[in-house]
Amino acid sequence: RQQRIACFTAMGRTSHVVTRYDDIAAVLRDGDTYSSRANAEVSKYMGRTIIEMDGKEHTRTRALLSTMFVPRAMDALAPVAEALADALITDFAHAGRADLVTQLTTVFPVQVIAHIIGIPAADYPRFMRWSLDLIGFARDPAKGLAASATLRDYFLPVIRARRAEPRDDVITRLVTGTIDGASLSDDEVVSFLRLLLPAGAETTSRLIGNMLFALLADPAQRLERVRADRTLIPWVIEETLRWETPVLFVARQATHATRIGDYEVPANGLVSAVIASGNRDETHYPDPDTWDLDRRADDHLAFGFGRHFCLGYHLAKLEARTALTAVLERLPRLRLDPDAEPPRITGLVFRSPPALRVRFD
Repeated sequence: RQQRIACFTAMGRTSHVVTRYDDIAAVLRDGDTYSSRANAEVSKYMGRTIIEMDGKEHTRTRALLSTMFVPRAMDALAPVAEALADALITDFAHAGRADLVTQLTTVFPVQVIAHIIGIPAADYPRFMRWSLDLIGFARDPAKGLAASATLRDYFLPVIRARRAEPRDDVITRLVTGTIDGASLSDDEVVSFLRLLLPAGAETTSRLIGNMLFALLADPAQRLERVRADRTLIPWVIEETLRWETPVLFVARQATHATRIGDYEVPANGLVSAVIASGNRDETHYPDPDTWDLDRRADDHLAFGFGRHFCLGYHLAKLEARTALTAVLERLPRLRLDPDAEPPRITGLVFRSPPALRVRFD
């Protein structure tokens, strides 16, 4: 982290890596200089989506989607999220032990997204399977492409049904909405629905896993403190987002030659803003590698800055708050399983514990 910016080449692509908090914030705020078209590679799997759009196209498209994720909409969603989390915990609460990653943190956000989209509960298991395959396209491109095609085949009849008979769900909002007076095509709607999976499920799953990992690392001083004082939950979420950012970096492309400090970035140069490094920048946060519930820092970079600030941040916080509250209420004397391998947080693109084996009374 002592080095401000570096340059590296991998897989034939040269990227300028930005690692300091202030530099990353400046890159993310300046959408005119640093274009999101660098994310076009994702379109192979998702289709063209908002994460690669710039300027007016991005603004108009975001306006169509933003009403789905405002606080009022999240308040209405809260009872559904609570019921889903409670049902998942009920499935293993009698056992006295569980893997919270496979049995809760991975499943819960996908079920919430499925509900928001309008997927019938009976289809949750196969929707979950397709979603995880799509989200994992970086690990297995062939499986990701197959899942992308399968989801398209699944969504198209639903989209056509919503055009004929609108409902109160995301698909209806997309098929009845317009951008510059023009309706979205079926494939454009499918692309948005595919994007909701990594944007709304994958990242939140990682956040919840990291949050539980941090609390269980010192259950007496952390978990039980929060159990006794639920007003601390928002700060648990904020500090976890800073300490172990679910998405390590975001990509941008310079629209013209520019400078970051004394470093020159050429026109069309790729820029990797390493959010995880910025969130542990020792010049911005004292003792940044320590998870500190009393830090009370809400200026982290996890949701980005500027025009691409995360559209679903209210949803992410709602799900994290709901999951943690359910765990505190349903799993007394929660602790790591002494017979299991100690958990660890891993990942080079997304980070979270691959397993979190626990016991409880």
